[in-house]
Amino acid sequence: MITRVTESRRPGCQKAENRCQDNTTGRAKSEQSRRVQYRRPTLPEEEPLMTAPPATGLTAIEVAERVRRGEVNRTRRSAWADYGVIVSRHAFTVFNLVVAPTAVALFSFGDWRAGVSVTGTALANTLIGLAQELRAKRQLDRLAILTAQKARVVRDGRPHEIPVDDVVLGDLVLLRVGETVVADGTLLESQYLEVDEALLTGESDPVRRGAGERVLSGSICVTGEGSYRAEKVGSAAFAQRVTADAQRYSYTTSPITRASNRIITALSIAALALCALYGALYALGEIGAEHMFRMIAATVVSTIPQGLVLTATVAFTIGAVVIGRRGALVQRLNAVEAMAAVDVVCTDKTGTLTSNRLKLDTLRVLTDELPEHEVRHRLAQFACASIDRDNKNIQAIRAALGTVPVEAVEHLPFNARTRFSAARVREPGAERVLVLGAPEALSPGVGRWDAELNRLQTAGLRVLLFAESTAAAPLEPGTLPPALQLLALVALADELRPDAAAVLQALSAQGIAFKAISGDNPRTVQATVAPLNLPMSREPVVSGKDLDAAEDPVAFVRAHSVFGRVEPLQKVAIVEALQKGGANVAMIGDGVNDVLPIKKADLGIAMGEGSPAAKTVSSLVLETNDFAVLPEAIAEGRTIVRNLRRAGKLFLTKNVYSMAFIVAYAVGLFDIPFPYLPQQVTLLNWMVIGVPALLMALTRERSGAADKTPFLADVGGFALRTGLVFAGCGVALLALGKHVWDVNEDTQRTMLLTALILLGVTVLWRVLNGDGERLTTDRWLVKLSLVVVPIYAGFMYWPLSADFFRLAPLSGSEWLKVLAVAAPAFAVSRLAEWIPWRRALGR
Repeated sequence: MITRVTESRRPGCQKAENRCQDNTTGRAKSEQSRRVQYRRPTLPEEEPLMTAPPATGLTAIEVAERVRRGEVNRTRRSAWADYGVIVSRHAFTVFNLVVAPTAVALFSFGDWRAGVSVTGTALANTLIGLAQELRAKRQLDRLAILTAQKARVVRDGRPHEIPVDDVVLGDLVLLRVGETVVADGTLLESQYLEVDEALLTGESDPVRRGAGERVLSGSICVTGEGSYRAEKVGSAAFAQRVTADAQRYSYTTSPITRASNRIITALSIAALALCALYGALYALGEIGAEHMFRMIAATVVSTIPQGLVLTATVAFTIGAVVIGRRGALVQRLNAVEAMAAVDVVCTDKTGTLTSNRLKLDTLRVLTDELPEHEVRHRLAQFACASIDRDNKNIQAIRAALGTVPVEAVEHLPFNARTRFSAARVREPGAERVLVLGAPEALSPGVGRWDAELNRLQTAGLRVLLFAESTAAAPLEPGTLPPALQLLALVALADELRPDAAAVLQALSAQGIAFKAISGDNPRTVQATVAPLNLPMSREPVVSGKDLDAAEDPVAFVRAHSVFGRVEPLQKVAIVEALQKGGANVAMIGDGVNDVLPIKKADLGIAMGEGSPAAKTVSSLVLETNDFAVLPEAIAEGRTIVRNLRRAGKLFLTKNVYSMAFIVAYAVGLFDIPFPYLPQQVTLLNWMVIGVPALLMALTRERSGAADKTPFLADVGGFALRTGLVFAGCGVALLALGKHVWDVNEDTQRTMLLTALILLGVTVLWRVLNGDGERLTTDRWLVKLSLVVVPIYAGFMYWPLSADFFRLAPLSGSEWLKVLAVAAPAFAVSRLAEWIPWRRALGR
């Protein structure tokens, strides 16, 4: 490890392992006095400052006492409370709350068949969903423990890295570039500290914070370093959820689950209204109590798609676990669905396309006044004195040139807007200002060395300009020191990830476009992407200035794939432009400058080696830094959503025609009987809906291109068209059975159930064929569907099962009557799709 040599005159924050001094020196006050003015965002009312803790931080005894009092940075309840929430969510559904008393009533009236049927349905749905989510929670929690965000605190005079949840009231917390403020507090020391409060206030410009000022949880350190005392922790902190929720298990709804919930809410309201109608009929003496409860049970079981949200929850949680095992931590369950919709991936260059393991490649001296060894010595001085010690450029220079003794007098940290950093250093007999930054930021040109600069950049090297100023004036934030003398071109090499080309080709095969966005010089970016041998590699690179000058930013961004010299806010503008053009955007980054675009994107992705801030706001973290996980994760998301669309069509089609049957009965249409008994609905569910839907949800075969049709339009449209046609068929069967064929109610219901079983098989085939996917699993489902009717016939003709389900064995002529009504319904439902019939067995 390289040792930084510093003197006592250097103010503020030394390396975490070597400093925890209170920044109250005259130098610090001087820095405060010339702090850049800013418009401070509106923040919560500030409370009086607390007395600063000693430089040694809290003792172990003090920490234990605060933990005992609950003064710890945790907003979550205990793990048992989380389990309690999961259990209650699955147990106390509208379906269960209606079915439970209904089942009790059916048992009390002696109708044990209906009671067992509805009780079994409720228990099966509850227990399956509960078991799957609890299993997923345990696995996700184990992953989260391994990747939980850390904080650096000083305790007993020594720095410690601890989980964010373990920070206690009064802790002395250290802060440096890329780290998130984890508790509200007062700065005890600040060395050129700037924080980004955009996640709290929406203000995009970083603001300077000096000693004595407050910082709020959720802010991100973008420049400099400091320390603060934790004065508000846990739920008392202003934005604790921003920094804590990301790594915790939580049940987060997605667009699909929200759409499903809307459908279920509408159907539940309709079902409850019908149940209220049955109650009114009972009160008027029109029906008996036993018949009322039987109708209530059948209505609830047949019209509320209780299995749909269960299937979605199971699919998303299992998907998150599968993706996690491959090295990508899903921090929010709705990210699984977002993966399915992604059609454009934007990525930073350094640390994502490249390995971010920089090394000094070339040092080209630009001055004749100093020998090369002196230029190298001054560059080493700058690297050792720089406050940006975690910057990859500085680390590479120090690794190559070694450590030299130096006194750092003053600093200007690197800033993404100005693209340079500076340090005033002192050695015996000399004081100088050394500056390192982007060539165009320090000088409009380098004279006779322009050709060499172009050559280095075209070779894919990151080229910085090193210069010196002898001006005595203090360093001013945002202002380039005057009278610069150019000393050297510093060229750093960063290798392309070995799997980058294969990953991008895999994404392209999934129909996903790619945009490379970098703050580096466009020529460097062009040279970096050239070896990828993709169409984008041959496109001209455009700059952030070109983007600002574009008359139509949306068209400009869509037309270009490689961007150089892009500032953080321009990254956000690129993401927004793509979204305005109708794209679903994933943004991959690893640094503080990527936080806002990651948060703005439809799917934010952070690299595991990236800054804590980037990981905090992302929905997906590539913990192993394996870029190759990305196509797998996106394919997994698409697979899950495809499965849910298929399962949703099965569930909702049944709910539509069941609701139509019951409404037809309620209004007295054709004087038809109540269409179902509860146990018959259960048989229908398991034969052609529940089991196939569950098998679909568990299918892991990869999907192709994303289906961008809205869930409600696709699934709801299919269910409505098909369900209404089947409802007409069912009502016709019931009416014909009563008024023309003169059969009893048991036979009428059996004929209806038989038609729905037959039509349900055709729905399964249509669902498997309707999305254009050709899966191995589909062939097995088709083969399974072929045995459904024989199994159903077995139930019908076996006396014990026929008695349980109240099925009347049909004669040959009655089977033909059912087919005569069902066949036209099938034909009409196919015509309603306006697509050619594709044979299910031919897949």
